[in-house]
Amino acid sequence: MFNKTVQYMGKTFFIVALFLALGFSYSWASASNSSFGENKEPDFITQIGDDVVAQTSDVTIKLEKKLPQADDWPNSLETAQGTMRSSQDTEDYEDLEDPFAGVEEDIPILSDPFEGYNRWMFGINETLYDYALEPVARGYRDFVHEDLRIGIKNMYNNATAPAKFVSSLFQMEFGKAGRVLVRTLINTTIGFAGYADVAGEEFGVEDVNEDFDQALGYYGIPTGPYVVLPFFGPSTARNIVGRAVDTLTSPGAFTGQSFGANVIINAEDNINQASFIVDDKKQLEDSALDEYESVRDFYHQFRHGLLKK
Repeated sequence: MFNKTVQYMGKTFFIVALFLALGFSYSWASASNSSFGENKEPDFITQIGDDVVAQTSDVTIKLEKKLPQADDWPNSLETAQGTMRSSQDTEDYEDLEDPFAGVEEDIPILSDPFEGYNRWMFGINETLYDYALEPVARGYRDFVHEDLRIGIKNMYNNATAPAKFVSSLFQMEFGKAGRVLVRTLINTTIGFAGYADVAGEEFGVEDVNEDFDQALGYYGIPTGPYVVLPFFGPSTARNIVGRAVDTLTSPGAFTGQSFGANVIINAEDNINQASFIVDDKKQLEDSALDEYESVRDFYHQFRHGLLKK
């Protein structure tokens, strides 16, 4: 009898405990579902008036930056730095000029079908420059004062007046042809045979940089393939023709100088010209990944730029 009473009480206690557990689970689940049903995510950021606070389980932090209002989003955007930037139409940016764009758009492609030969000849010219011209040019620069070297450069420039005059007339640039005559007259007389650029420094008559290669380019004759000449260096098929015509109008051709005299005159001109650029040439050699391509591209851009002046 006693055992049956204990078993009956045990069953009753188990049933009561089971109902209590099920009731607690149902109430907890209902409360949880109602809470997360309204808010899928915990509200960590709350805006109180004009202030914004960030809430975590341990600390509440007052943020320094304000969140944009709902009305601000269509017309503004907050950057990573917290600054507001107004949205602008793409047309506003299209009107801005890119300083790095369009610089080489109109430069035609320079063909280099003889690259194998050109690289070989470029190497020979560089060897001659490194072991002959550069040491002489550096010694010449250290020995001859810069003012004297500039004067010699001016004299050679003045002597190329016939080539500049013919090229200007060929392009029907009569204004440039007139400037060549005025500069030559002034610098040859009161400029001591062109040693001093009196026309440019005192009278403001600017120099003219023209040759027959530019005259051919003026009439649309293409440059032709790139060619590296022995001793003379970078050139093109059109430039070779232009140089030949310029030679016919050189001072040596007019005065009937011998071949040896012309060689000496040209050698002095090359050494004097090189004395101004030896450091720049060295810097190019040290910085260029491919010196051959750097010299070729620079020459092409330089010659093309002369046609635009």
